[in-house]
Amino acid sequence: MKASTVVKIGVFLLMGIGAHVLFGVACSKVQSQYEALFTPGSASLNLAIWVFGSILLVALTGGLVASLVRPFWVIALGFFLSSLAMLLTWGINIYSTLASLIYFLVAIGFSNTVVAELKVRLNFSVKPIQQEQKFLLLGLTLMIGAGFALGYWEDARQSQAIIPPAYKQMVSDMVTRTLATQIEKQTAVGPTEKAMALQQLQQGLDKFWAETERTIQPYAPYLPFVIGALSFWMLFTFLSLISWIPPLLSSGIIPLLKTIGVTHEVAETKEARRLVLD
Repeated sequence: MKASTVVKIGVFLLMGIGAHVLFGVACSKVQSQYEALFTPGSASLNLAIWVFGSILLVALTGGLVASLVRPFWVIALGFFLSSLAMLLTWGINIYSTLASLIYFLVAIGFSNTVVAELKVRLNFSVKPIQQEQKFLLLGLTLMIGAGFALGYWEDARQSQAIIPPAYKQMVSDMVTRTLATQIEKQTAVGPTEKAMALQQLQQGLDKFWAETERTIQPYAPYLPFVIGALSFWMLFTFLSLISWIPPLLSSGIIPLLKTIGVTHEVAETKEARRLVLD
């Protein structure tokens, strides 16, 4: 293998590792800021930018590595190093390690399928990347779901609150604002009665949350899985709408790489074996 080829392969692998490092940062943010899932605002927007931006970047670099880097064991090595870098950035524990291992296996399956599809094509195409990318996105969304589940589990263990406090606060504020507006519109009610009504409203909300937590207390051990599954479903559903972006970028980047001499086309002659009666 030429030295220039080794350098090019190294550059693509480093790009993939760098993208996974950013994704590891996103997973860490998801775990530490999981309550943003329940509180729309600047915090949730910033978290969404990190999550979707890093996922699309990993999908883009992963597709380029799978389609251009050879032999296959080098691709596998690249995804192993990327998964390790992602895990180190996120934080090592039994759950993040298990999620990273599952993602690595998914990435290997994605790469193997892309390589096999490209081998049987007469001309290079990004269609195999587009067709098989859903498996890579599945692995990435699994990581994000695990991050939300871990964040909830750690917070619930420390605060002893079954329902996320941020969610309770958001719902309580919405209900209080709506009913307070209606109470203020009651011209026949004096200020004292209005104040008492608001106080009773707050007491009723506190009682409602207490009874709700008491009801779901037996199912508390399963709630991290529910939170993880919910976030996984929401993210994967949205990603299905924008999954066309990485293949589109790849279809523009690959011709550019050819133009600047990073890649070039070669003609291969393949021997075909057929069964005949002659």
